[in-house]
Amino acid sequence: MKKNRAIFLSAAADLADGRNILLNALFDFHAFNNYRLGVPGSFEGTQPAGWSTGRAGDISVVRAAHVPANALPEFFVGNGVKVSPTKKFGQFVTLPEAELLAGDTLSLLVYGYQEQPGALKVRLKIMKLDSEDGEWSPGTFGFADTRTFPKQARGELVAAVTREAAVDSVGKIELKIENIVIPGHFTDGDKSRSSDINTVGVEVEFENTGSASPAWIFAPSLTKNSKARRAVGNLRDLPDLYRHIPRTMTKLWKGEALHFLLMGSSIDRGSANPPLYVYDENHQSSSFKHPLADGYDDKFRAVLTGSDLEETMLAEPRHFYSYAGRLKRELMNMFTLSSDKILLNFMACDGSCVGEAHSGLKEYCELMLPPDPNVNGNPRGKTWAELYPELTARREGVCPDLVIFGSGANEKTDTPDEAAVFEGAIRYIQRRYPHTEFLFCMFQDRGAHTPNDGDLQALALRYQIPMVDYGLVGDQLTRNINPLALIPIDGHPQAAVHYIWAKQLERAFYCVDPIKAGQAQLHLPERMRFNSYLWEGDMVTFTAPNPRIFRSNAAVLEDTAFNLWGGFDGKEKDTKEVMVNGKPVGEARVNFEERDLRNSYFRHGNLILGDRHVVEVAGANARITAIDMKVCPGRQFFGANNSQWSRGKVKVEPYSSVTGSPCGEHALVFDDGSTASIELAGSCFSLSWADIPNGGNLTLAIDDRLLWSNAANAPYKFLNGETVFIENRRSSGVLVYGPHKIKISSQGGTVLFLGIFSYDTR
Repeated sequence: MKKNRAIFLSAAADLADGRNILLNALFDFHAFNNYRLGVPGSFEGTQPAGWSTGRAGDISVVRAAHVPANALPEFFVGNGVKVSPTKKFGQFVTLPEAELLAGDTLSLLVYGYQEQPGALKVRLKIMKLDSEDGEWSPGTFGFADTRTFPKQARGELVAAVTREAAVDSVGKIELKIENIVIPGHFTDGDKSRSSDINTVGVEVEFENTGSASPAWIFAPSLTKNSKARRAVGNLRDLPDLYRHIPRTMTKLWKGEALHFLLMGSSIDRGSANPPLYVYDENHQSSSFKHPLADGYDDKFRAVLTGSDLEETMLAEPRHFYSYAGRLKRELMNMFTLSSDKILLNFMACDGSCVGEAHSGLKEYCELMLPPDPNVNGNPRGKTWAELYPELTARREGVCPDLVIFGSGANEKTDTPDEAAVFEGAIRYIQRRYPHTEFLFCMFQDRGAHTPNDGDLQALALRYQIPMVDYGLVGDQLTRNINPLALIPIDGHPQAAVHYIWAKQLERAFYCVDPIKAGQAQLHLPERMRFNSYLWEGDMVTFTAPNPRIFRSNAAVLEDTAFNLWGGFDGKEKDTKEVMVNGKPVGEARVNFEERDLRNSYFRHGNLILGDRHVVEVAGANARITAIDMKVCPGRQFFGANNSQWSRGKVKVEPYSSVTGSPCGEHALVFDDGSTASIELAGSCFSLSWADIPNGGNLTLAIDDRLLWSNAANAPYKFLNGETVFIENRRSSGVLVYGPHKIKISSQGGTVLFLGIFSYDTR
């Protein structure tokens, strides 16, 4: 039985708190126009940290010494905000960030200056998730989607309570809103109800409704009190996460073009059920919360603002309303940038994960794929140079400036060692684009959406990458609301959640004077996980028909990590196992036979470095149509005919690979008792040979220490029971890096030795 959960706390109203709930109520800021334009004037900025406005230029923040004396209050203030006529600005804070619950009482006090009676208005709004009785269908409004959805979480947050204050006097004024009790109650379950109040936060808004002259705002105080009063102290301090993305921040100050690469899954690109429609958000309209444009309509911009929204504001509503799309718009306002100065490159696509993304890292980092809504979230029909001319013309190239990791919902790659997949991607990018910075802000649903949140926390510590913990706030929110109101259907958050997510992420860009020294992220430090080495190299691709894909459903790996595409004939419910060395490593998803840079049939990598690994897909008429294999960084191959071998009388003969393995075109033919040696630098070595009938044993000694002896006569047994003699490999294990004396020999028969791989795993 579902129960209504009234969450008023009878004692909460008595727990007064004199601290200011508002972040940066002093309006501290950093001015960048002197840096950007080469002009003096650090006393005026475009926007105070922690505050938002509709469009760049609507407000300015000014040090008190440069504010007209007749506008200043009678007490000390450091800064004031000048609001242009008809413009507004404000701040949103979630309940948990403000240490608030339903039943708490709020009051607001603000000082201002106006030259027109009633021009300056202040509003205090308690914000909730949309919720009404019943269901709705996009088909009712003429869209192709005829499914039905609960009438909740549609579009933006709505006001559960709104209180407004203004005065008719001119000059210096005080505005107060007092004794606002936060409402909140909900019913458990998956139904939407008009009676529910899923309260998520508080919004303070200041507006200059005048038409002729600017107005000023000073020292707002929002406190947990029944009476408005000057706050004593601050509940929240401004973060200084900006210090950890110093290159990105200085480029934003300078007004340079930036490339943001977005890593994750379908959640990151704003895919959801229902889709993120453009809704009528006018609560006074008879069509309030009706969808105005299809969720996949690339003409949605006209519905939003007419003709003034640039096409570089993304391709579809889901991109526009995603956390990243919202972040872009906020950064445009914070740093006075045009839309073509920030490229959002959505590598995250539906159903994909970071493990699969390794196949397309180079293509995405270097903008090798044309703009396309379903590939990167950008409108098709024009080139990157046409959409982002400054970015494509810059001297450092188009590589990413900032990589944001947002969601790991679909990962499940090498579980529980998924951290290696993330770390491998970071190190791949650091090796090739050393100036790229990273930022973590992972989505979590009730604190249990994915284990990757913990992985990124550990990586943040190791690499000094800033991490914004949306997951903590998102989890704490569910104390006040029905969690299903945040994510009604299938784990994909709706637009209002993306808004809350974006408000957390933008904290990484808050910056005020005095500037603290930047702290560069660590470049290729000691790996957190050894397995990351298996994921940080380049991919090589093999497409059927190719000798590397033999028996149509099998392939010998280069090292360990791979992405493959393929399928089998059968029903969806049938087993779709993928086997490595004859043992199951997981179950593939639906047939995915065309190679795709963001989605694959199966991926895996948690195997022993240096050993031979044969991957096979199971099922009726099972097939591998393409496979991407990672080549570990620093790997070198020293074949049988390499001049560095000391091989005595051991013969070198031509050899043709059975499986297309990368083992050269020659073999050292060891008779019983033969030896050969070589001195190589490395920390791991992999011996390669061909198994043959009646072959002998191959023995490895390093630095005069016997490591192993392995029979070189064992055929590989495939899933269908067939046995075939093919190439083999075995690892030395990981050693201390340095020069090593390697000696190989044979006993008990002939051995066809093909060569040795060396690795630098440091």
